[in-house]
Amino acid sequence: MYERKIPVDLDCPLRLTMSLMDSKWKSCILDELRHGPLRPSELHRALPEATPRVLDLQLRELTDDGLVRKTIYPELPPRSEYTITDLGRSLLPIIDAMIAWGEANRGLFEKRMQPR
Repeated sequence: MYERKIPVDLDCPLRLTMSLMDSKWKSCILDELRHGPLRPSELHRALPEATPRVLDLQLRELTDDGLVRKTIYPELPPRSEYTITDLGRSLLPIIDAMIAWGEANRGLFEKRMQPR
């Protein structure tokens, strides 16, 4: 498990929230899980730009933080799936606000962020 070099400032609610969503893919994972449980392979297909290793690490961190629940089914071959928890669901309004902001301001950044 990754250990932070600098501890999270629990006195600052913004830093606490950012520490839970601070990676490139965590918000996207939570957004995908809002629609229902997904198996790891389904998440990999939904987010093909993310490497499997990075997604797996971030899923583990989300699980450790209590934002996502992993269920492993006792069958052969083993099957697992991820679901968003109530705590993770409480972050969806923030993600929705980020999506709305991105949609409203996309035109301002399209030219600058276009691949060359």
